[in-house]
Amino acid sequence: MYAFTSTDAAIHIAEEMVHPEKRLVQVLNMTLAIGFATTFPLLVVMMLSMTDVSRVINATLPYGELFLQVTGSKIVTTILMSWVTLALFSALIGQWITCGRLAWAFARDGGLPYSRFFASVNKRLAFPVRTTILALVFSCCYGLLYLVSTTAFNSIITGAVLFSNISYCMPQVIVALRGREHVLPQRAVNLGLIGRMCNYLSPIFVVVIAVLICFPPELPVTSKNINYTPAILVGFCAGIVVTWWVLGRNFEGPKIDWKLISVPGTFSDSR
Repeated sequence: MYAFTSTDAAIHIAEEMVHPEKRLVQVLNMTLAIGFATTFPLLVVMMLSMTDVSRVINATLPYGELFLQVTGSKIVTTILMSWVTLALFSALIGQWITCGRLAWAFARDGGLPYSRFFASVNKRLAFPVRTTILALVFSCCYGLLYLVSTTAFNSIITGAVLFSNISYCMPQVIVALRGREHVLPQRAVNLGLIGRMCNYLSPIFVVVIAVLICFPPELPVTSKNINYTPAILVGFCAGIVVTWWVLGRNFEGPKIDWKLISVPGTFSDSR
């Protein structure tokens, strides 16, 4: 589930796409299809070939121990670990740029402190340099938490799954309560009944996941293995509320021409 937590990354650069109403749907679905097609067979092989679960759990590098048990070769294990590391580093660039664009869009709408400063776009590079650097600095500070407390760091990483799903869930709740026909404009892909089912089932799924994620990883609970996810969730919500009261009056929200979007034939004529 954590592997698919950033499938919405393409949405944050939709303004730079040609015909995003069609391309975004293709990108999101292809991401899920490719991820499942490549991950599920590997997962099955790993589960069937693993010989000692306890050693994998207690290893410093669990996936390294898992590769060693499956392949039985240190050379192959090194190659596979290098491949995973390369894949992670290659994904960092896209994630970094996406975070910078997301922060820039939020600053443009007046949602960040010093929004005017961070909403600036470098004219020579045609790129939001300031928010991209801001995303880099925040990520570096975020990573330093691992040096302070691995328990807190792991709780934040686990909470990232919960926070992302909550953010995905809120539009689903709004659409389910107000009705798809009253909220959604004309669109290139209309899921009809399937979309309605997703609107109702997604919040239920997120509630179940939220309860499970907030459970402690083991019993008895001690200061070393406690799950800080509930505390982090409350802290984030409190920070959001405070930020809203401080900066809410300056927040304008995205400027959308709903009349243009709702014009018949707007999407159907796209190529």
